Amino acid sequence: MKKAIKWIVVLAVIGVGAGIWYKKSKSQDEESTKRTYDAVKVEARDIRIIVESTGEVEPRNRLDVKPPIAGRLEELLVDEGNKVTKGQILGWISSTERATLLDAALATSKDEYEYWANLYKPSPLISPLDGTIIARNFEPGQSIGSSDAVVVIADDLIVVANLDETDIGQIESGQAVNVALEAYPDREFECTVEKIAYDATTVSSVTMYEVDVRPNRLPRFARSGMTANIEFIVEEKKGILTLPASAVQQKSGGTKGGGERPDMSAMSEDERKAYMIERMKERGLSDAEIQERLASRGGQGGGRPGGGQNGGPGGQPGGSSDARRSGGSSIEYYVLVASTDPENPEKKSIKVGVTDGSYTEVVEGLEEGDEVLIPRISLGAKKSSGNSLFSPTMGGGGRR
Repeated sequence: MKKAIKWIVVLAVIGVGAGIWYKKSKSQDEESTKRTYDAVKVEARDIRIIVESTGEVEPRNRLDVKPPIAGRLEELLVDEGNKVTKGQILGWISSTERATLLDAALATSKDEYEYWANLYKPSPLISPLDGTIIARNFEPGQSIGSSDAVVVIADDLIVVANLDETDIGQIESGQAVNVALEAYPDREFECTVEKIAYDATTVSSVTMYEVDVRPNRLPRFARSGMTANIEFIVEEKKGILTLPASAVQQKSGGTKGGGERPDMSAMSEDERKAYMIERMKERGLSDAEIQERLASRGGQGGGRPGGGQNGGPGGQPGGSSDARRSGGSSIEYYVLVASTDPENPEKKSIKVGVTDGSYTEVVEGLEEGDEVLIPRISLGAKKSSGNSLFSPTMGGGGRR
């Protein structure tokens, strides 16, 4: 009897302890999944949309200066880095016959050598254009042929970039460019787009176009062959009102419930299909991609419309690059602002402009200093910030 009572007490204690642990664990889970918000303010800042590329410093016109005759280089008057003008004498060359004659005269006497040297003059090596000596390939005393380049002249140094065909549409002549050489990463200099190639080249199955970039003022440290990091400035706005990109949410202007996902169970099959197509077009999918996704789902609308890796919270689509820049024609945007209920903030419609992927321009709906909320879901020790159409992780692309 005493053993039975003892076991009953032990089981009761275990049961009470399990109940307390369960309630505490449930309370912690509810607390950890409770939606919280970070507050940010509308601030004035600069936004720059760029296309990044790499390139190389190259001469615009590279000319090999070859001797008029074969023989021996007697004297070279220029060195690498020297500026030269058209018609300037760069050096003196003895023909094979003159070199042989002078060598024989020198073996006889110094007077004999001077006599024939004054009688039989060397041939000059002439610069054919204005420019800079970028290579000196021979030294005095060496034998040279008529096909040997004694020196190499470049008229100007430019930066040549290779751009993917998906980016070339954003580049135009006269566009501002910033360039930093890998050898001098902290010494950026300004350039201008000079020429865009009409003919493409294929590199690793990717169509590329060469773009010539002219430095507004070539730095003295630039050398032919240096690798350059290039930023083509597509658009730049200074002192505009902005918000962090993750604070901007979107809704479709033509859907039910002010842009929230409608009740698809009340739709017919054709209505569900049309709704899915509309949402996928908003995401920037091509007709072929839309047909492929519809085929994989059997044309049904039971799944999440517009889903996929670019989907944002609440079924928001990722959006195309044009929509990210201009706000899109059929998409409305909103932010969350504080309300009387801390857990349920209000939605406030805004108009947006350009975005660099980190910050988005606020065109209308908010003033400088206004505070908005960014949703954040806490999952235990880890926290996951809410995403939006303009977040860099959602395909916002800092260079668009």
